[in-house]
Amino acid sequence: MPSWFLLSEPEPLPAAENMARDEHLFNLCHEKKQGFLRLYAWEKPTFSIGVSQRAQRALNIDFLRDNGCEYVRRITGGKAVLHHREITYAVASSEDLFFSEHDLHQSYMLISRVLVQAIRALGVDAVLSRGSASELSRSHNPCFSFPTPHEIEVAGRKIVGSAQKRDRQALLQHGSIPLRMDYDLYAGGANFPAAALRTSMTTWSDISAREPRELRESLVESFRGFSGGELAPMAFSAEDERRIGELREKYASDAWNLSL
Repeated sequence: MPSWFLLSEPEPLPAAENMARDEHLFNLCHEKKQGFLRLYAWEKPTFSIGVSQRAQRALNIDFLRDNGCEYVRRITGGKAVLHHREITYAVASSEDLFFSEHDLHQSYMLISRVLVQAIRALGVDAVLSRGSASELSRSHNPCFSFPTPHEIEVAGRKIVGSAQKRDRQALLQHGSIPLRMDYDLYAGGANFPAAALRTSMTTWSDISAREPRELRESLVESFRGFSGGELAPMAFSAEDERRIGELREKYASDAWNLSL
């Protein structure tokens, strides 16, 4: 039986569905040693925030509602992200390669190296960031306004924003690779100057003429090499859908999304 599975989802999905699917994969990894790579997109412009963020400080909720955006709280850490025209990846795993002498930062770096390899394979000089001033990590600044250690930069600007949840058995890391960015929308929703975002981040269309399809394929190939075997195509079963539906209710509720 394969131990790594691929879910490459071409149709954009609502915010609650995306987060429910990611958490379900994380839960599956507690049942046996296995790993998942999921690639997906978002139905509407969506702001996600880290599990410990105060929504009313990280986001301008009235602005989001006025502009037809969704918002959702992740179970991972990190800061506010605008998911819009992007490729989103999720890695969930309980494989030993992430847990034998590896802590959160080391496992984060392992996945970041796979992402760097995928981007560099398409001719883009991506590198791992050394991070930025520690006070930024304690601020309410949005995710793409500064790099954390082992995130990915091109020419000094952030191109991938990622966050991880980890316990003793499994991890979930997911992240955003913007294809294009509506800087005014991101700035308005995250209470941050658009001009500052333009200098701190970049997008795939800014750094490469390669098609988004090629980037998705390169991500799959890079993770295939990392896993050491095939990524078996996977579809959710009826039982999976039932469990995802229960999680979806949480992510669709302001009791969860605005709880802090």
